[in-house]
Amino acid sequence: MYQPIYPQKKQKLSWLDRDFLVSLGVIALCLFFSLVFPTQNSAQKITANLFFLILLPVAYTKIILQKKLADFGWNLKNKSIGLIWGIGTFFFTLLLFYLMLNYTDFNTVYVLPNYIKNNFWLFLVYELFIVNLSIFIFSYFFQGVILSLFQKKIASLAISAQTSLFLATLFLTNSFSWQSAPFILLSVTAGFLAYKTKSFFYSYFMSIFAIIILDSYIIYLTR
Repeated sequence: MYQPIYPQKKQKLSWLDRDFLVSLGVIALCLFFSLVFPTQNSAQKITANLFFLILLPVAYTKIILQKKLADFGWNLKNKSIGLIWGIGTFFFTLLLFYLMLNYTDFNTVYVLPNYIKNNFWLFLVYELFIVNLSIFIFSYFFQGVILSLFQKKIASLAISAQTSLFLATLFLTNSFSWQSAPFILLSVTAGFLAYKTKSFFYSYFMSIFAIIILDSYIIYLTR
């Protein structure tokens, strides 16, 4: 009777596929609960997202998968690559923001809280806490967890995969607007940077600096 030459290798592949599918299910559940969990303000929303999009994926990675967080982008490896590509991606993102400001209606419909426009310290608090935490969560979940998971299966197409999931999230929550336009662009440019560096930290740093510059320029234009 014919016996497979590499039965153990075939079995290992099925286990990898099972882990991939289970991980997709966990990602979907985390994203679902982050969207439906009742919140009343920005602070509660950020707290809920920290739990569902940061703590739960971290616990799943460490306890269930028993893998290192570094395998899912939580690392600062490839520093030279991160610096070179980070600078290039940063200026390319700023160029996209500039084009969006000058050739679309973005400038007239993008809204910032009034209380930060005339108070520098409130602006710093808003950017370094509310915006910073939001971008950190966004970067880790999409450019860290999701991108790393898909990268092992479909290589560079993982950039499109995590961007598509982000767009699907906006669609399901009726959040497609000019307000989300900067984050849509960042899902592509930051996703590319995370793919090149295998770390979400570089995409996070690039994103927060780009958003701070964008918001500062928007306030400058309204004065």
